[in-house]
Amino acid sequence: MKKFTDDHYLKIAFLIGGIYDIILGISMIFLSDFIVRLLNITKPEPMVLPYTIGVFLIIIGYFLIIATQDVRRLAFIGAGSCIIRFGYAFLAVLAYFTQDLEAGYLLMASTDTITAIILLVPLLLTEGVSWKNLWQL
Repeated sequence: MKKFTDDHYLKIAFLIGGIYDIILGISMIFLSDFIVRLLNITKPEPMVLPYTIGVFLIIIGYFLIIATQDVRRLAFIGAGSCIIRFGYAFLAVLAYFTQDLEAGYLLMASTDTITAIILLVPLLLTEGVSWKNLWQL
């Protein structure tokens, strides 16, 4: 498999992931009623959990955008983001089949999966980024 020699695609992937997370986080905090109507899901009560997840997404998005400045050294942020996204998607699918989770959550899980793939492919293809040293600063 051909490796990319520069960080261009990795920086773009981190930027896309960061912007996506920040927009989604802000939307979960300030546009929660709109999201509930758009996805046709039941509004969670109390809203503390969605607000907390929104803050978490904003923080992750911020770190992904900061990581674009030195993607090889900070690639662990993108890898961790991929793990979280794939984990959420897995749990959403599992809950859909075992706990009658509403289908709107599967849409959110699918967008997280797509974003994880956008992050993972450049992580795997960029020369100088290896899984062995990914978690070292």
